[in-house]
Amino acid sequence: MKLVIGGYAQGRLAYVLRQYEKNTEDVFDFAEHSIFEWNNQPILYHMEELVKQAKQENQSVFEWLIKYLPLWKNCILITQEVGCGLVPIEAEERQWRETVGRMNIWLAEQAETVERVFCGLSMQISPSSGDIV
Repeated sequence: MKLVIGGYAQGRLAYVLRQYEKNTEDVFDFAEHSIFEWNNQPILYHMEELVKQAKQENQSVFEWLIKYLPLWKNCILITQEVGCGLVPIEAEERQWRETVGRMNIWLAEQAETVERVFCGLSMQISPSSGDIV
């Protein structure tokens, strides 16, 4: 599994489509669809939305990740970096950001590679080790 992170409107999806020679039919967008609707698309976009979906289902996002990660071993996961900005006033929004941050850390630990996209350009954060934890 490859993980691509970056801030809002930094070109994460455009980078992945270009870099990995994929098209929009290869993208499953969690901002538009439930995890239960995933149909083997190789690009999983807006992973941060899983936190909201899990909460709505009274589930742990980490339990879902443990369940689905084996199915996503050949996928590219795209998530938003949410910790570099103003701290929200609402407690619920702060909790969401905290959980997304922890999810991103967990995904990075599992990933073969981690790339950060900023201004449409990629920085390799974690090289491929071949060892998935």
